[in-house]
Amino acid sequence: MTSSGRRQACMGCRRRKVKCDGLPTCSNCHATKGPCQYLLPRKRGPKPVKWREQSPSESPESTSPEMGSSVNASDAGFLVASGTPNVPSESPLSNSVTSPPVLGTLGSQAQTAIQVHLDLLAGLLIATPSHTAASIIDHCIFLYAQYVFGAVPICHEGALRATANRFFISPSGGANLLKHHARIWRCFAADTEWKQIEILRSLALLTALCADVAYVVPDSLLPDKHLIAPLFLRAARDTLSIYQDYDIEHPNSSSLSIRLLLSSAIQHATGKNEVAFHILNEAGLIAMRMRLYDEDSLAGQDPVEECLLRNAFWLLYVCDKTALVMKTRPVTIHEPLFETDLTLKPYPRTSVPLFGHARESNDTELEDRLLEGFHVIRRLWALAARVIQAMISNSRRPSGPNRKAEECPENIAQLSEIYFELITLMNNFPVRVRSQGESSSDLPQGTDELQLDMLQRQRTTYLLNLHSIKVLVLNSAIQCSMTEVIGLSAEPLTLATRQIELAQDFINVLESVPFLHLQVEGEHCAEKIRHVGSLLLELAHGAKNQVVKSQANQCAMRLINMLVRLNSKASDVLGR
Repeated sequence: MTSSGRRQACMGCRRRKVKCDGLPTCSNCHATKGPCQYLLPRKRGPKPVKWREQSPSESPESTSPEMGSSVNASDAGFLVASGTPNVPSESPLSNSVTSPPVLGTLGSQAQTAIQVHLDLLAGLLIATPSHTAASIIDHCIFLYAQYVFGAVPICHEGALRATANRFFISPSGGANLLKHHARIWRCFAADTEWKQIEILRSLALLTALCADVAYVVPDSLLPDKHLIAPLFLRAARDTLSIYQDYDIEHPNSSSLSIRLLLSSAIQHATGKNEVAFHILNEAGLIAMRMRLYDEDSLAGQDPVEECLLRNAFWLLYVCDKTALVMKTRPVTIHEPLFETDLTLKPYPRTSVPLFGHARESNDTELEDRLLEGFHVIRRLWALAARVIQAMISNSRRPSGPNRKAEECPENIAQLSEIYFELITLMNNFPVRVRSQGESSSDLPQGTDELQLDMLQRQRTTYLLNLHSIKVLVLNSAIQCSMTEVIGLSAEPLTLATRQIELAQDFINVLESVPFLHLQVEGEHCAEKIRHVGSLLLELAHGAKNQVVKSQANQCAMRLINMLVRLNSKASDVLGR
């Protein structure tokens, strides 16, 4: 787009035959709230023959993934247009392909998004020449459903696959590359700003999901992860940045889901928390502004959108309760900050499956079990945060004979009841998967191996959370001199023994669950290991009893070895 002094009239004013002031969004279009688009300046001379002869005519949705086949990495240059910005001239992906006329009808946002998408496609072809982009996307969606959904139920599989079918179709051969290139441009065409943003949102969500999956899962599940993960992460962040201002002003479920996935991907990519936490807090602020803690805020929403908003809020709620317990960052979603009571219900009014296809008749029952387990984990962290925050609050109040009982919102007996409810959640997990290969009467009839692994995967998350919470609550009780809340005396040896016992329980879980599940947990698991290990090192350093010192050191070393096996970015932090 040129400066505001352009003499050219926008397309809308041309159609209406009115005077255009030439602003980026002219006053006429602003008044009518319509799209304001300009034709790109064209070079003098006739239109290139190849575009006169090969005008794209088919619909973006007219091709299925099965129709596409792999292309060579040497053909990647055809996926990048030289007429679009941000392509260095020395780039091996650049060539002299002429932009089709349809590009001139797209706004600057769409043109930038097209370049981001073409860069991604070209990068994937070079990184994984033996695979199509469609097959990579399909595998990432499968891995999300298999290993991530139980803990992060914030995406609708059918919508993801529809986006994949629209944007990630491989050309059938070198003779059709120009036609395929034009069809990609047509995928971004929209006649309103809202439709344009929805197109970008769907693409940002899919690429963010692929980035998170690629960084989280181990090499055994995605051998080329180190090559493709940065490509997806860059594409997702660049696409979001194109419409970020609009997204903040007019958020929906994808606004939250994209940021949750990006935060996780960045944390796993770098092992550093600052950028990841900033993006996560941004999602929390959006959720607070949407008042998602209030059930009435979801009235009138489409059933799928309602379900996604509900799950996204509860996941952000869990993240902030975890941060309160582990003291990792400031939080945005906290009951004292709500304008009303927390009235949002765990489950939607109408049950809507988020799995986009039905492999078996019991898929809906399986998804219900996974969602039930998700809310058990949510309750764990909510109760832990309530106990710890109450103990800290009570410990900060001055003690003395004049202290009134009503000054303590939750007394020792009440806190003990909350703690007892916390530890009894071990018996309330919806499916008690005992071990691999061993059947359970709690499982739905006809559960296959893939579905069983999904349940086991979620149970691993549950056990890690449960046992790390026990350690952290005990440590908080010791720090606040309120060990009676958890039924222990204040005798140092008793407390040290209990600390080691709980740490050993945590380590036993780490060593008993499938190692693949720990790898998929990634940096979230490493963060819990680091916290427990740090407490053990503090205990070993301050203990006077040599047995306690020796046992604490041994447990800490086992945790460090586990971090080394996991190849965690946080292992260096614990080893300092």
